[in-house]
Amino acid sequence: MPNINDIFVVLALIIGCAITIFVAVLEIFILIFIWEGTWNYKPDKKRGINLDMLLSESTGDASLARFQLLIFTFVISMSLVLIITSSKPPAFPTAIPDQILGLLGISSTSYVLGKALQTQIKASPPEPPPTEQPVSPEQHSDPYS
Repeated sequence: MPNINDIFVVLALIIGCAITIFVAVLEIFILIFIWEGTWNYKPDKKRGINLDMLLSESTGDASLARFQLLIFTFVISMSLVLIITSSKPPAFPTAIPDQILGLLGISSTSYVLGKALQTQIKASPPEPPPTEQPVSPEQHSDPYS
């Protein structure tokens, strides 16, 4: 008779493989949608994920805050993958270093503050300079007359 622990190990392997296959298929579909939206762009076709404006503002200008957030997110995620895979056996760390979370928080905060400032500037239109109204002769009062 098989041991109950052996059954749970096999069940865990089957579930792990099923989840891995599901995530891999999902990643393939996302990459296909990115390909369809960015490189195979056709105006009549509304399918796909367009990454043309990933690092740009709505005006088309480059955004340093978006670039910084993207780079920090990639660096931190790759560092976390390296930490997980370098331990024997691979395991999630018991504590994520505060410095990593601090860097990601600073990057995210700078992006959010940049967006808030842009929205604030766009929301308040500049006041037009005061124009002098011509004074009619009836309104003109000469104190010396």
